[in-house]
Amino acid sequence: MQNNLRERLDPCWHKARIAARILLREEQGRLTERDVRIGHQLAQDVGVTARLIDQAIYGILGRQARLERESCTAA
Repeated sequence: MQNNLRERLDPCWHKARIAARILLREEQGRLTERDVRIGHQLAQDVGVTARLIDQAIYGILGRQARLERESCTAA
């Protein structure tokens, strides 16, 4: 299933998800040199738009919130 999902993802969407995870790590203060280097590369990519990154951030945060709610109801 995971390989099938990766094949369906648009390359720009995949890069935007990486950029979103880097931005979230920056907010947490856990940024590494590698993150900075990759972030600079993604910033130069024309297909990685601010809108795609925002969508990816909301998707990541929404999934985390859903998992937290599910773990609270299971406990």
